[in-house]
Amino acid sequence: MNLRLLSLFVLGSLVVFSGGLYLGSSLNPSSPDLKPSQESPRINPSGMRKDNSPKSENAGSTQTDLGRSMPKGEALVTSSESERMSSLLRQIRTENNPITRFAALTQAMKNLNPDNLPQAIELFESIPFGFENAQEYRLLLYAWSQFDPLGAIDYCKSRASGIGAGFAVSGVLEGWAARDPGSAKAWVEDPENSGMAKLHNFGLVRGWAATDLEGANQYVTEMKGGDEVGKLVKILADEYYKRGFGEASSWAEQLKDTKLKEAAFSSLSRGLSRDQPERISSWLETHSDKGYAIKAFENLGKWWSEIDPEAAINFFSNLPSGKTQEIGVKSVIGNWAKKDPLTAGQWLNNQPAGPELDSALSVYASTVSNEDGGMAMEWAISISQEKLQQQTIRKVGQQWYLQDKAAVDLWLPESGLSQEMMKSIRNPPKKNWWQQLSQ
Repeated sequence: MNLRLLSLFVLGSLVVFSGGLYLGSSLNPSSPDLKPSQESPRINPSGMRKDNSPKSENAGSTQTDLGRSMPKGEALVTSSESERMSSLLRQIRTENNPITRFAALTQAMKNLNPDNLPQAIELFESIPFGFENAQEYRLLLYAWSQFDPLGAIDYCKSRASGIGAGFAVSGVLEGWAARDPGSAKAWVEDPENSGMAKLHNFGLVRGWAATDLEGANQYVTEMKGGDEVGKLVKILADEYYKRGFGEASSWAEQLKDTKLKEAAFSSLSRGLSRDQPERISSWLETHSDKGYAIKAFENLGKWWSEIDPEAAINFFSNLPSGKTQEIGVKSVIGNWAKKDPLTAGQWLNNQPAGPELDSALSVYASTVSNEDGGMAMEWAISISQEKLQQQTIRKVGQQWYLQDKAAVDLWLPESGLSQEMMKSIRNPPKKNWWQQLSQ
């Protein structure tokens, strides 16, 4: 199978799986946090709590869908509307064409309101609350959050528990925060909900940033936390980029916290380095001596080298010597060695030897060992840093042993390697199916 196509397939699968976590899958009965949904009582949607948060407008009306309201006292659902919803829900249940099915689902969720909610819940009771139905539940929870977020949260907790419910509640918070970030924020910060606050913040910030980016930015930049705050910055970076690269890059440069700035630079470079490498490289070049930009340069080298490794290596070769250049060259060499090992090897041969080249040599040796372990060993031995050299020799030697056991057995006694290293090379670990396909 073409490796790039396989990678896209696996990536898509991972996205779906992440969506499953997002919805709190309860499919694994052995998990301590995700209990089977059958253990949790079902909630009667007609008895759900209503959203009591203050409304800034339409105080004298009742919400009937995501985009309009109806004066009090007027009939909420006509016979034709009820029949239309029933028709859509039947189509969702029976339709096999995914385009038609999701068109019906989108229309049904757009028209969701307190009166037809029981009909929708009846349908979703027949849809497993797991990763394979992530998109369906995301639409339900987002639509439900527009008029009854607390009821939607109760529903999530009735279908899953522990971290599973936490991920699902984040879906509700996304929709709630897009409409009323103040009330959603207050709920997250309530001491009763503090146990899952780090998780809930992802939904809060995603929804908040979609409608009030400056407010969400202030919330994130003032947070006290660890690595999870950096991950929230990616949400902000995506939203700022929708306004244009100029505004996004200016925002990233103005961040004062080093960790947040590193996360912002990394997010922008990861998203744009494959499609706009020249633009990203021109921007990053002015930050080549800054520690917060190193990860961004690594992303640039990795993605740029997939489409034009020689252009990427030329860019990094012209940077000032230092950590940024070393990391960049290393990130390019791996992909270049897969595409054109001969040209990549010639480039390495023309570089002055030294510790700053060692990481690139290690990556090159490891990559070409999948095709020619004997040649790769020569590159591994040329590494000057002893610890990295020994690690690379072990890895390359094991791969070579799998390819040509007899040749390795002849080479080892004359290699000067320790008995422990020779034993390790002769006992390579078994490779899983993915490692075998990735060669």
